[in-house]
Amino acid sequence: MVIRFAIFAAVSISFAAVTTTAVDSAATAAATDTVRYKVSELPASEVQADYYNDNREFTEIKSEHWAGKNISLADLLAENSGIQTRRKGGMGSFQTVSIRGMQGNQIALAIDGVVVQNSSGNMVDLGSIDLNQYERVEIYKGFVPAKFGANVMGGVINLISKDATTRSGKFSASVGSYGTRILSMQAGAPINEIYWNSAINYRAATNDFPFFNRNGTAYNFEDDFWDTRRNADFSQISGNHIFRFVHSKRNSRLRIEHHTENGGIPGREEQQTKTANSKNDGALISYEIESSDDSWAWSARAFGGFEKNRNFWSPIDNIGLTSKVPTISGAITHNAGGLASLLGKGDFWNVELHTLLNYSILNSRNDHPALSSYEFSNKTGQISFLGDLSPISFFNLKVNANGRWSKDRTESGKISAVGIGGEFQDGFRFLPSGRVSFNLGEKNFPISAFGALSHYFRAPSLSELFSTGFGILPNPNLEAEQGEQAELGTAFTTKKTHISLTAFANRIRNRIIYMTSFGLSKPINSGSGRVYGVEAELSTDPFTWLKINSNATFQNAGDLPNEPEQQYNAGAIFKLPFNFELHLEGEAHSEIFRDKAQRMHIPPNAYYHAGLTYKPLPATTLSIFARNLGGEDYQNIYDAYPVPNRTMAVTYSQEF
Repeated sequence: MVIRFAIFAAVSISFAAVTTTAVDSAATAAATDTVRYKVSELPASEVQADYYNDNREFTEIKSEHWAGKNISLADLLAENSGIQTRRKGGMGSFQTVSIRGMQGNQIALAIDGVVVQNSSGNMVDLGSIDLNQYERVEIYKGFVPAKFGANVMGGVINLISKDATTRSGKFSASVGSYGTRILSMQAGAPINEIYWNSAINYRAATNDFPFFNRNGTAYNFEDDFWDTRRNADFSQISGNHIFRFVHSKRNSRLRIEHHTENGGIPGREEQQTKTANSKNDGALISYEIESSDDSWAWSARAFGGFEKNRNFWSPIDNIGLTSKVPTISGAITHNAGGLASLLGKGDFWNVELHTLLNYSILNSRNDHPALSSYEFSNKTGQISFLGDLSPISFFNLKVNANGRWSKDRTESGKISAVGIGGEFQDGFRFLPSGRVSFNLGEKNFPISAFGALSHYFRAPSLSELFSTGFGILPNPNLEAEQGEQAELGTAFTTKKTHISLTAFANRIRNRIIYMTSFGLSKPINSGSGRVYGVEAELSTDPFTWLKINSNATFQNAGDLPNEPEQQYNAGAIFKLPFNFELHLEGEAHSEIFRDKAQRMHIPPNAYYHAGLTYKPLPATTLSIFARNLGGEDYQNIYDAYPVPNRTMAVTYSQEF
């Protein structure tokens, strides 16, 4: 019945979907040690966008789409076809996505074009990102542009800050369910030839939502009881500052992004904690200068940053650990590098050449005899080429080629995981990748076609090679993940309507998964994985008072966990009299399996959201949004961590 209703909604209003990322259930316990720490979980003791790029290489989502909704970046991304999401609690908890079967650590997150590094080398926890800092989000599905120089296979999520070009300002405040409160302030102004824009944001929540506690016995319903999530509070202060320097022949930009976070570590449902907590601080600074003339342009960018995380828990937190003393774990990562680019263009051709150099060093911040004490370094260099040829007006051909070398080195220390230690030698890797794509169709002609074939890679991260977390064994012999991707599609675009149909196929070899045995997890290369399917997208404004966005994905993911065969997303905006707007959204998925053996069955489900905005003045907006109106439980019998069901938020926004 759920799927029938979703299909009907897709036809009458729009399609939609949100599910979970393709991370093996065996790696769940390890995930909190291999991603950026937020309101993390203790280690186990045993859009649809309203703009479409002409060449179909990325989708852009503007801030108007998420304003007032108080949704996370992962939830926003999952409104798009082929993207699943997975979350492990309320605000600040670990969240990630998969794109066409590629899991979170195979997807890069970038801020203004600079790929974010963290203590594990994997994708940053999306639950830590405050969307109020950014103006746009770009989604590259199955495509890694040369300019990013990213060590990933599944695509890139690029967050773009509000550029410093005009005098502007904005203030917004929100309150919501489970102690949620959000403040955001933005201001910008020109000062002679310097344009400045800053954003300061505050987010916090108690996350004390009710959930059904299974008391550690998932299949025994007699001892289940309703409980309240405890020790799950979260707070974050973040900022984003841009200075643009304008000169006659060149421009330059200085960007500074920073954050500091604190939160409890709530533990699993049957292991509620009292004192466990986490702290995370980080900053990213980049300076870019660019120059251009009629046919050539060049740019140079230097960047640097750090991330420091710390986790604490004590023996009174009954999570089954044998330690009788307080435990502190964490790491600090320093990262610096540069990117130089040369761009040339002619009447029917464009070329890009990018060179990347990067140096990272990872130090442990552990205080426990069973945890590692170490210092690792990584040196990376990459050369990327893009050739763009349009010999005739309705044909475009693009060729990408990349070569990447990296060297990992143990600078000092000893690697230890629950009493198991070892010393490791330096490792060197060289990995190539490439992509060929084409587009057919005149620029203003409504019908177009596109296709691409590519080969990508992902070298294992330092934490996968050497183990930086409690209960995770090292594996310095891991091979790089590699795979091929293909897509072929067509689109119909008019002034008011965009419709596209895309067939895709992904194959991955030497896939890295975590195997768990006797309470210990170890990353291994585990064969291959395949996912292929079709994505359908619709965006239309049939009337001045109605806007519709929709998508659907039909895929065969084989034995990849957390990938549904069908997903749908439906959204509509009704412009009402007296400056009111009504927002209606729905999402649904078919059954999901949590494991490769397909024994952990999650039935089909659907969720519905709604919101109302009011603009009493052109620069003033009041909004109220509710998610999961039916109160359906996001939790299921195979998830160890509960998440909120129905949530509401009220937002006041003022521009000046």
